[in-house]
Order: sequence, then C-alpha cells, then structure tokens
Amino acid sequence: MTRIDIMANERLLDDRHHLHEFQELWADGPVAFVFLRQFGSAFAVRQAQSFNEHYDEITAAGAKVVFIGLGTSIQGFTFRKRSQTRSLVLTTHDRTLYRTMGLWRYRGGTIALSNLRTWVGLMHEGVYPYQRTGDRYQLGGAFVVTTGGGEVTWDFRAHKASDIVPGRDIARALVAAALRSPAPVTT
Repeated sequence: MTRIDIMANERLLDDRHHLHEFQELWADGPVAFVFLRQFGSAFAVRQAQSFNEHYDEITAAGAKVVFIGLGTSIQGFTFRKRSQTRSLVLTTHDRTLYRTMGLWRYRGGTIALSNLRTWVGLMHEGVYPYQRTGDRYQLGGAFVVTTGGGEVTWDFRAHKASDIVPGRDIARALVAAALRSPAPVTT
C-alpha cells in the first residue's frame, strides 16, 4: 500500500505563486494527485484535458484533482492554460516527491517506439508538445487519497511516457473514495 502521510507537511507553489500544504488539500474530501511527466508533454496535456469532461462529477462528490509537475510556476501556468484545466496545478523543482511515491525515471520508457503511435495520434488531434520542462526521463503516475489523507485507495505508475490514466478512471476512483471517506468535521 502506498503511504501518502509522509507528504502531509510538504509545501508546493501553485501556478499562481501561492503556497499549498498537502494536508490542506485532502482536509475536505478525497484528492487525486496526478504526477505529470512534464508540463510540456503532449501526453500530460491530453491527460489534463480528459479530466475536464469529468470535472462536475468530481466536484459533486466533494473531491478534487491536483496536478503536480517538475518546473516553475510560470511553466505550470502555461500548462493550465494549454490544457484548459480547472484543477489546481502545483510545481516542484526536484524529483523528491516523485521518488517518494515510487514513480519511475526511465530513459527507455520515454523514448521508446511504443510511445510513437499514441504521440502521432495526439498530434492528429491537435495536441502538441510545446516545451520540455523538468526531467526528460521522469514518468508520471496518479494516486487517489481519502479525506484526511489516511489511505491511498487507488494508484497508478506509468511504465512509459504514453501511459496516462483516462480521467473517467480517476473520476470513478474519486467517487468511490468519497463514499469511503468519513464526513469532514465542521466546527
């Protein structure tokens, strides 16, 4: 089982230069932390776009999606604009959180021919890579955490650059986590 509690006090900047602590993000409901391969990756943009059609379903369940990427706040802002996501975009300057969550850094997974078909398909749909950010060999992943950060109920770790989880799968996992989560305490 993946442990998320060790990240509770980690603080990251969002794409608008505001500081966020992980424990604040899961205080009111379940959260999907989506670690992006790169902000400029066509695969990352497509993944963020796939959440847009499930945004209302996710927020209705009291849940949220948070994208995390290697880079600067400006690069995160550009990513949010290009993907047209309404979700929070956090930035980190190093791979520490990626290593903590057991996400691979694998050269063969990023330049493999197995990515080519998906990449060409994205280009035909009008989704292009636009800027290399962070670590070119870092792979992504996603983790759904219950309210209060007590448990990771669903996780995914990419083995190649084109491994992206469709938004509908994470939306389902968030709804299931919302059903498992205790109601937030209000005072």
